[in-house]
Amino acid sequence: MFERNLILKYLPVKDSFLYTNPNLKFLKTGACVKVIINENHVVYFSVGDTSVELDDNCIGLNSLFARTLNVDNGILVRVSEVPSFPSVSSLTVFPVNRNEYEVMEMLADNIQDTLLSQIRVVYTGQKIVIWIGNNINVTVCVGNVNPVSPGAIDFLTEVHIEESSYKPLEDNIVSTDSNQIADKSDWKFFSNFIKAPIAKSPLEKYITLQSELLFRVVPINKVPFPENTFLSDLPFTIFLFKNVTSEDVSRFKIFRLSLLTNDVFAKDIYARLMLIENLDLNMDHELCVDEEIINFFDCPLGARMSLKPVEKYPFVNEIQINANKNYTVDVIETFKRFLAKGSDQDNVFVLNSDIPINIGDNIVCSLKFFPDEPKFCVIDDHLVRNCKYYLNIENIVKENKKSKDPSVHILKDISNFNTLIEDTTNDLSRLTENVLITGKPGTGKTTLLNEIAHTLCQYPSFLFIKEVKCKSIKGKTMDSLHKFFSNVFSELLLHQPSILILDDLHILCENVHGDEAAPNYIYFSRISEMLYNFLKLLSPLNKITILASSESTDKLNKNIYTSRGNHLFKNIYSIEELSKANRISAIQFLFKDYTLDKDTCNDLAIKTEGFVIQDLVDFCNKTLFEMYKYEPEVSTTTLIKSKYLETALKNTTVMSLQNVQLHSPGDKNFSSVGGLQEIKEILLENLLWPSQYPNLFANAPLRLQSGLLLYGPPGTGKTLIAAAAAKQCGLRLISVKGPELLSKYIGASEQAVRDIFQKAQSARPCILFFDEFDSLAPRRGHDNTGVTDRVVNQLLTQLDGVESLTGVCVLAATSRPDLLDSALLRPGRLDKQLLCPLPNEGDRFEILKVLSKNLNLSDDVSLEHISTKTENYSGADLQSLLYSAHMLTIDYSFENDKVVTQDTKISQAHLVEALRKTKPSLSNQERLKYERIYARFQSGSTIDDLKRGSKATLA
Repeated sequence: MFERNLILKYLPVKDSFLYTNPNLKFLKTGACVKVIINENHVVYFSVGDTSVELDDNCIGLNSLFARTLNVDNGILVRVSEVPSFPSVSSLTVFPVNRNEYEVMEMLADNIQDTLLSQIRVVYTGQKIVIWIGNNINVTVCVGNVNPVSPGAIDFLTEVHIEESSYKPLEDNIVSTDSNQIADKSDWKFFSNFIKAPIAKSPLEKYITLQSELLFRVVPINKVPFPENTFLSDLPFTIFLFKNVTSEDVSRFKIFRLSLLTNDVFAKDIYARLMLIENLDLNMDHELCVDEEIINFFDCPLGARMSLKPVEKYPFVNEIQINANKNYTVDVIETFKRFLAKGSDQDNVFVLNSDIPINIGDNIVCSLKFFPDEPKFCVIDDHLVRNCKYYLNIENIVKENKKSKDPSVHILKDISNFNTLIEDTTNDLSRLTENVLITGKPGTGKTTLLNEIAHTLCQYPSFLFIKEVKCKSIKGKTMDSLHKFFSNVFSELLLHQPSILILDDLHILCENVHGDEAAPNYIYFSRISEMLYNFLKLLSPLNKITILASSESTDKLNKNIYTSRGNHLFKNIYSIEELSKANRISAIQFLFKDYTLDKDTCNDLAIKTEGFVIQDLVDFCNKTLFEMYKYEPEVSTTTLIKSKYLETALKNTTVMSLQNVQLHSPGDKNFSSVGGLQEIKEILLENLLWPSQYPNLFANAPLRLQSGLLLYGPPGTGKTLIAAAAAKQCGLRLISVKGPELLSKYIGASEQAVRDIFQKAQSARPCILFFDEFDSLAPRRGHDNTGVTDRVVNQLLTQLDGVESLTGVCVLAATSRPDLLDSALLRPGRLDKQLLCPLPNEGDRFEILKVLSKNLNLSDDVSLEHISTKTENYSGADLQSLLYSAHMLTIDYSFENDKVVTQDTKISQAHLVEALRKTKPSLSNQERLKYERIYARFQSGSTIDDLKRGSKATLA
């Protein structure tokens, strides 16, 4: 058997195994060893993983477990291998104190698995440290071990948790000089004051063991007492409701208040207790305190204070009044009147030393009491008559600390703000349902969160609010974030019922697409998993609720939100787009201090289509800047001129368009496009009329057409007419080349389709133009990869799904409509199909006139003659013809040694020569093929068997 003297070292592990150097091959993982310490202390261990780095002559043990066994770091111990111990059928454990027992009860269901992962050898009288998490552990003592001790536990071992006798709670807390808690982490300390929202919670029993004088602090000025309720206005007065206090408490008048913090009652103050009727205010365990006490402790709403009755009052015969020297009134006389008024109002009241108070006439002073300089003094009639007073000149400043309430002033009558505030506060006040608010950038998510928080920290909820700006902590290391959120949840636990506000959660818990091994993917997934574990561990057992905001649920990591299964947020609300009426209300609100014409306001509401509330705020600021730049002397009656509004509107960049790549429609409108008259009229009806007559179209009982398909042979102007339509109707243009949305990653193509429609919604009113549409949405079932099939499904959802395409017109162009999936052409989708045919003679003449508008033609040029000679030419062919004629003109000038100038003209001969050298881009065979395809498409027939058998690929 192995036996050797080794040095014991502390290791940062989270179990109770003994670790050895890998070179000690005789001590394999799982072996049982006996360790003799100081020649008379014998303990038994099971050997853990031997991959831990240790010196050859060292063994390792967890530091906390070692200290529990009274084993110092670096001591020499005798280690010997022993035969394997028999299996233990059952054992009994009992925690070393009561709050450890409460935590153990919560873990009763999986205590066996926890023990197996952290220890294997047990014996009677052994102390074990069990790690529940990174920051939580409990210490237990082993009782009975059956059938024999020592023994080895396995999966069949029954573990029984028993309650033992404990010392009083005060024995677990050291003196206030150390300001620390003995052998407890912050988490375990806060667990002493957790009150679970569910009945029969193990921790709920612990509340009854605490002193009944542990209360949650509420400012007295926030409680809506009836007008006839008498409330003393004397400083250092606290108020409790009679129904929550016992007769023993009511016997005392003066109490010492201590604030519960990580420093264990670091400061205290003395106050007079007054009992009042509950008056149906639904306040069970709240302590109403005055401003002096709030300022002294600088405590937030929901802080907990411990009250300890004071039975012996200090003797005071002199009071020193410390005040500034610039007071013109007699400070001592004012102080005497203050004492007399207080003693008349109540029999006794309390004053504390060295705390500034207002004694009347705006005099602020602090006090000292003699002869023994006690911390407080009880004022009564006897003291007022017999005490001596003297003034000490000293600089006294009373801090006026600002309220920490997140109060904001917003226009609630826009969008669905009122509904969101009402529904969200109802959900959160029950403290059982987490809430997520989604909205695009600039829609007012942060402002809405602040307004909700302000509502919830008022009566009757009085919830503690902790806000985390996720932008400010993005990029920190995992260790830093873990420590940060540990502190955050410590605060939430101590001040519960509480709400954690996570603003812009998608920034901290981003949903990263692509390679799962990428650093960003791993980083955001680890953060999201850590935050999820925090929230799921603490929220169900405590009165802690989460209120978060995000741009969308799609941007949240899958550990935080998934479309299926369990996730953190039961209630999800979205901020709606601003309607025209909303924009009018917002503009009137922003310009409320100035004069704005009603018609101008209505016109601005039309021009600001697609603006979010932040865009309107920016527009207002820029308008006022332009106005004050030229008219410094502006009054509230000054009418805001249109030129200032137009300039500001031109200089305002809409937030929703900052990351949207818009395609310039160019300088061509319908007058720059020859032919296609019927198509132009249909496009005007579908694009221009809804923006010119919005009220008429808004009241239409049927859903309007928003999808058009342009099809025709190559070169007939399908792409050109789409750009010209955007210019003609004053709409933004988003152009998509079909294959650019396809991706090899699963789900990326569908996400790209969703993103492009979302961008179109942000840019509305706009045209969303899909060029070469047949490459993006071919007939389903013909793609071996399945990519285009899923893209078609996504397109169908976007075109006529639940989400409306108001303000977005979808245009698609293709030369092969027969290859498109037939579901895309059904009513409500691309239900209007427009043929762009090869131009006839009249159209060719018009196209030639438009294309030659900027060319210098000779007087002998006859475009009508050219149009008769260009049968079966497309618009692109005619442009190529004029380009060739122009090049012939330049070649002719060079051959005759003439200087090429802007006055060089294209003659009829040049056009005829160019016509002789060019021919239609479509051969007769190809033209007839397209005619057959379009005829079959217009008749509703399906593609023939040969075409149906062809494959649509990603190439």
